[in-house]
Formats: sequence, C-alpha cells, structure tokens
Amino acid sequence: MTATDESVAAGGAAPEDRRDKVCVIGAGSAGIAMCRSLKVRGIAFDAFERRSELGGLWRYPAQGGQSCAYPALFANTSKTVMSFPSHPMPDDYPDYPHHTQVAAYFDEYVDHYGLREHIRFDTEITRVEQVAGGGWSVTFGDGTSHLYRAVMVASGGRHGLPVHGSYEGKFTGTELHSYDYDGPADFAGKKVVIIGLGATSADIATEVSRVAEATYLSVRTGHYVVPKILEGGPIDKLSPMMKKLSVEQRRPLVSLMIKLVHGHMSAYGLPDPPYKVGQGPLVASSELLPAIAHGRITAKPVIESVDGRTVRFADGKGEVEADVIIHCTGYKISYPFLDDTLVGDGIDAPPLYHQVVPPETEGLYFIGLLHSMMSLMPLAEHQAEWVGDLLTETVALPSRAQMWAELRNARRRQDKRFHDSSGHLLVDPNEYERLIAEERRKYATTDRTGVAPRRTKG
Repeated sequence: MTATDESVAAGGAAPEDRRDKVCVIGAGSAGIAMCRSLKVRGIAFDAFERRSELGGLWRYPAQGGQSCAYPALFANTSKTVMSFPSHPMPDDYPDYPHHTQVAAYFDEYVDHYGLREHIRFDTEITRVEQVAGGGWSVTFGDGTSHLYRAVMVASGGRHGLPVHGSYEGKFTGTELHSYDYDGPADFAGKKVVIIGLGATSADIATEVSRVAEATYLSVRTGHYVVPKILEGGPIDKLSPMMKKLSVEQRRPLVSLMIKLVHGHMSAYGLPDPPYKVGQGPLVASSELLPAIAHGRITAKPVIESVDGRTVRFADGKGEVEADVIIHCTGYKISYPFLDDTLVGDGIDAPPLYHQVVPPETEGLYFIGLLHSMMSLMPLAEHQAEWVGDLLTETVALPSRAQMWAELRNARRRQDKRFHDSSGHLLVDPNEYERLIAEERRKYATTDRTGVAPRRTKG
C-alpha cells in the first residue's frame, strides 16, 4: 500500500494531483534561487515557506518561527562574493551588508523575477514521500496533501537542530544556544562564557564583551582568523587570476597574509589550528582578536566540568564563576519531513551526487546543502541552474554506478584534503562552480543548435 493509499484508507482526502508541477520547500536563499531557475525555464512550480516572510536564516526577527540571525548580524562575506550571479546586490550597499539589507535584497530578487505569487507562506510541510507510479506526495500541517512530479528540498537543513557542547556536571546559571541569541542587552554586567570558535561566536563574543563584566571564549579547536578588510577592500574579493588557483595554490599567499596581519593564533591565547590554511573554514572578523588583545575577551580551552556557577577548563589552570553559557556549537542536519533512510543521522551529509542528487531516488533534489568557504548563495544558484537543466532534460545524469563512484571519490578527496570532513559539506566555491559548469557541459543532451553532442568514450 502506498502513502497515498494509506491516507485514503485512514479516512483522509485523496491528494490533489499536481504532477504537472514541481514542489520547492523553503523560501530562503536556496529556495528562491531554485524558484528563479524554474521560472526562467517555464517549469510550473509551487513553493512553500513555513514562516510568514521569505529570507530564511537572514530574516530577523523571524515572523512565524525562529532565526539564526541576531540584531547586529552583518555578512562575513562581501556583497560581491555573496550575490546571486544573475542579480548582483545594489551598488550602494556596503561591502559587508547588514542582515536587513540582505533580506531586502532577497525581496527585490523575488519581485524582479516575479516569484512571490508562487510562494505560499505560513505553510508547514510534515511529510514528503515517493509514490507508486511516479511522483511525490507532499503533506501539509493541516493534513491535506498534493502530488508533484519532483521535490526541491531547499529548507536550510544544515541549520536544522542546534548542537550543544558537552561537559560533566550541572550548570545552575543560564544556558542558551546561539540560535536563541537576541543581542547583548540581557548580559550587561554578567560573566559570560561563550563556547566555540566560528563566525557566529566571534560576533557574539565581541558584542557581549562590550557590556558584560567578563567574557570568556572557550575553544576546543583553533581556526584561522582573518580580517574583513585588507588594503581598503574586502579580503575575499579575489582577482580573476586568484579564482583560477586551487586552495593549495592560494595557500602560501593567504598564509603569509595571516602571519603578517595577525601572527600566530596562540599569541592571543587561542589554540593554533591543527591544519594548514585552506583545510578548514576561515573566520572573518576584524574585532575578535583586538577584543582579546584589549582584555575584553579572555580565551580559554574547552570546558571540562561545571558545578553550579563554577566553570572549570581542561588546562587545569583555574576556574571562573559564570552567570551565562552561550553555546555557539553548530547544528545537525535535519529534514523532519523526510524518511531517515534518505537523510541519515544528521551528523554526516546524506550521500548526494555533487551534494544535490540522491543516486537511488528519482525526482528529489537538495539545494543549498553544502558549506562554502565563502558564500552559499552563488553556489545555490549554480545548483538550481543544473537542476533546472535536469528537469527540462537538456542535461542528463550519468548512470547510478557512475554517480556512486564519483560520490565515493569526492568523499575520499575531502577526507584527505580537509581537517574535519565528517560532514562532507565543505567546498571551495570556485572549484565547485567549475564542477557544476563541467557537469552541465559534459552531460548536455543537445548543443545550442539542438543537435545531440558527440560522446567521448569513457
């Protein structure tokens, strides 16, 4: 009995057949990029967003749900790097726009391409299942369901479930995850411990340190911190020549820059990274290291145990009394509307060809499920363009055996290349863009004249 048969047998209404359309789940940056790709190709679609507004993680405060954003959030990649290739950010935007400007840019992008009429807001999707005879059943929070020819999953699953740091003992102060952070006001005059070293913890630690009595940054693994501005411009704005270089080829230049500007991370009490530049993400912050140098933030190792308000660290060199612990410790992948056999345990990425296509499942695509060393948005649009080509059959997929072979090879390369590739999500954006472009060229079913291209052996 199929999912549709079970629903009818249980007394539910038969699903509305919309298999002339595809379904897009989510109206954040990845979702709207997918909507644009469908619209420009004339592919009929419906898009669904559980919140009251589009923008996903960049919309704060989030109407109809929580957001990873916070009041003082600015982009940590420049507007040139993070813009959608088809629609650059406005010239009058600052190099690093505020979250309100990014959200406004999304609004303008959606309205420019006429996408808003296709998006249904305040709509929770509770179940997505493949049905016999082709297509997918999409069930909504009110119990109704529709059938679609294909489903685009673009709902920000990489930030699905907050993960908290672990330590022995019970803390009797206030604990929260960065997901729940709403600004520094609540921490004025308090002693705050922040766990983790990344873009979010750097922002929160520097902001909290301006009002707190004491701010401690507890770090397990060191990362390279780079300034946002170098020689008067965004540090991530690469020249055309630099874009062509691999991570390994760029490493000497980036390493020299970090050494000249900041020196070793251990000079600030932070652990030196256990990997070379390019083997893990860079933390872009122009304020964190000066705040440590000024004494507003004290770097500490990982927390070993807590006892009431007492926090003990792994170096055994003392303890601090704290009122608050903020966990900036990341997220697990979560798509609660999909079966666990498709998405796995949330720690590692599901096995996806080029991080988009499940080799054994037709008509299901994941958009935006990767971790770019710079910005997600351009890569989401490149993924959406590829999927649009697949849906119009102007590009084909290789065989399942070929997809599995490439997927396994890609993961082996990541394991060798990156310090911690357990999530298998980290990509160099320039290399990934070239990968998708080559995929679209190699497996094109017709050339620009409508003639099938000649295949090379192998």
